[in-house]
Amino acid sequence: MIKAQRRARQILRKYDLSTAPIDLHKIVTAEGLTLDEWSFGGRVKEVYLGDSIGIRSHTDKRKRRELIAHALGHHFLHTGNQLYFESCDQFVNFKQEYEAECFATELLMPRELLTKTNQLPLATAADYFLVTKNFLKLGFGTTQKGDLCH
Repeated sequence: MIKAQRRARQILRKYDLSTAPIDLHKIVTAEGLTLDEWSFGGRVKEVYLGDSIGIRSHTDKRKRRELIAHALGHHFLHTGNQLYFESCDQFVNFKQEYEAECFATELLMPRELLTKTNQLPLATAADYFLVTKNFLKLGFGTTQKGDLCH
């Protein structure tokens, strides 16, 4: 999974993104991807299909950023189309989903910036990165405890 974090850092350097919140639209545009809101039913939250990223309509701005970053993880790391289900089921256990999530945490919360925010209140740090508190906790887990991505 360290591969995913390295790839995210390469993309940040390639597009000269070093300040939070990371400008995901710069990456999406430069990669020639289309970003659309889709009317998903059930548990589907995001899909990466060809050159298109579909995000569930009416998704909160912070969650939307997390889903876009996750889809970009699939774009840069994997081949083929991908669906993201946000619940504990058989799909969540796929290695590609873990890799995409590792990529997303590093892309939205680069390690250098994340370590500078570890003394801030959780809500303040989440505001800084424009992510949800749960996603921020995941980011802290990957950098400090070696959880998901190691």
